[in-house]
Amino acid sequence: MSSKTPSRSAPRRLSRQDRTTLILRTAREVIREKGFENFLPLEVAQRSGISEGMVYKYFKSKRELMERVAEDWFEEFLTEAPPPAQDLPLRDQLFQVIWSSLMTIQREPALTRFVLMELRADPNYRNLPTYRQSRRLAKSVVDVIELGVQRGAIRADLNRKLVRDMIFGAIEHSTWAFLRGEDETFSVEMTARGITDMILDGIRTPKPPSGELVERLEQLIGQLAEELRHSAEARPDI
Repeated sequence: MSSKTPSRSAPRRLSRQDRTTLILRTAREVIREKGFENFLPLEVAQRSGISEGMVYKYFKSKRELMERVAEDWFEEFLTEAPPPAQDLPLRDQLFQVIWSSLMTIQREPALTRFVLMELRADPNYRNLPTYRQSRRLAKSVVDVIELGVQRGAIRADLNRKLVRDMIFGAIEHSTWAFLRGEDETFSVEMTARGITDMILDGIRTPKPPSGELVERLEQLIGQLAEELRHSAEARPDI
């Protein structure tokens, strides 16, 4: 009686969505390890167990693949870092937005460099999904500033867009050494706290005089009034 050797089951064929997810996940790993400057779709294909031609079946070009990786990363960040709760103190809200931005830069420096150096320099940048995503992030900062104005904690005549640009400019400049590889790490906590304090202390509504100063002013006004009264009594009637 002859026995049949069991045949190996064929590998499960991935759906288009699963294949896309695999390629994007692998591409992100390659960018993280090699940097966007040394990114090759061929390596993505080899790690994914598919041909390079298969990669280009799902993404028309290397650039399109990298843009999609950046979009998915940005969307992930926006989902994980929702706008701060409005019942928090204003300083805590601003700190949370800045801290979240710094943390995602620290986690993905290669993708951050790609967005800042490549995508943002693209003449077509305003038509890219990453631009619309960055606008959503910027709005979260403007919303915090607007809430501060409504509470009377921030000057009403403030240029909201200018403050927004100052905040994100500070975030970028404080992380450039890290992004260039000149500084292996940086303190997200200290940097976020420093930017928050610098910005908020500069735009808040001036505090009223302290109780001690008010008391001293009242004393001076009383002394002046007394001197004027004595001066009037000593002056002969005309």
